[in-house]
Amino acid sequence: MNRNEVMEDGDLVERFVRRLLLFDSNADGIVRRRDVAAVADRLIRAFRVDTQSIGAERIRSAYEMLSLALLADFGDLARDEVSMPGFTAALAADPARMAGLGRRIARADASAVRECLAQVGAVVKAEHVAEVIVVLGAHPGHQPVIQQALERDGALIRLAAMIRPFSDHFTGCGYPGLYGRP
Repeated sequence: MNRNEVMEDGDLVERFVRRLLLFDSNADGIVRRRDVAAVADRLIRAFRVDTQSIGAERIRSAYEMLSLALLADFGDLARDEVSMPGFTAALAADPARMAGLGRRIARADASAVRECLAQVGAVVKAEHVAEVIVVLGAHPGHQPVIQQALERDGALIRLAAMIRPFSDHFTGCGYPGLYGRP
């Protein structure tokens, strides 16, 4: 698919569902606020980000804000959770919500990649970014697919431009394998 083609809404909703499922640690179809917070802590531990650093705080804050937005827009605030059927229906019914959520996810994931890989340098290999996405929750066996999706523009990626693959993924402009195989 090139940048000028429009993706079917159902396919785009499926991209969001696949991404949200990466938070679902026990695969019960419900994403809890603590599941999202656990991802931030997993990233900080896996990439040895100093737990007291501003980088660790940026990662925690990004996913905390994302979890609050998910709950406010798609969840049950009393239970602190988002069910996948409700999420899918609400997202499919409102393209504006989809665009807003895409921007939030893209910002959170790009921030996590930048902070986790900051010690590598300003330019990183696609395989390093794929490692972060696996820690986010993608299946480890999908790492080659993720890496290949990231390498569409070359094997090296500038961390300062890291938001592009994520934002393009959630607008349907490319990077279909960014979070692994469907």
